Amino acid sequence: MKKFTKVALIGVAATTLFAFSAPTGDSPFEGVVTFSMSFTSSDPSTSQMAAMMNQSGSSTKNYIKGDKVRTEVMAGMMHRIVIADRKTKETVTLVDMMGNKYEIKSDPNKPKTTPENTPEIKLIDSTKTIAGYLCHAALVTVTSPKTGDKNTVTVYYTDQLPYSEDMGQFKGLKGFPMQFSSMMRGMRVNLSVQTVEKKALSDTLFVIPAKGYKVVASEQEMMKDIQQDAGGGGGN
Repeated sequence: MKKFTKVALIGVAATTLFAFSAPTGDSPFEGVVTFSMSFTSSDPSTSQMAAMMNQSGSSTKNYIKGDKVRTEVMAGMMHRIVIADRKTKETVTLVDMMGNKYEIKSDPNKPKTTPENTPEIKLIDSTKTIAGYLCHAALVTVTSPKTGDKNTVTVYYTDQLPYSEDMGQFKGLKGFPMQFSSMMRGMRVNLSVQTVEKKALSDTLFVIPAKGYKVVASEQEMMKDIQQDAGGGGGN
């Protein structure tokens, strides 16, 4: 059970990387951006977990239509869907973890318990082509408001796709992030765009299911509930 809990926590951490906002600009994008996702670790305590996550075929798809984004992430035993609306500023997260289904709805008017630090962005002289798009490199440094620890990510981005400068950990970046990595619970998560498909999307993709999910207030409440259902997290 401890192994289950650790994998579940890694899944939660990995999927929080994809807090994408709807792109802005004169030419609204409609289509699907698909990322590959892999895990590496030189730490024996997490290397087995990294291998398990890789064997599951982790990936993410971003369905983008104007002001709306649907992000689907498969990470280990977790299937996570985040539906965001730029106009209403509403975000709903749907999680399916081994048959346990949860809905977490954000309140745009609720003050954050911890302040967010604006990332430091340093442009560097490096380019590469990813999924057919010319990308430039930047170093993005995020400082934890709780501990003061700094985490620096190298990100390749393109301005050839519509983007939002209010994109979570990449806030202020003048481009769409196409390739990056980040440390999560002792493992490095590597992400890279594989395909960009411009096509019409159904509005039903952005509709929140009326039932089937247990509503919780936070990720922490969800994990506590899962551990209680599984017997309190004891055992191996």
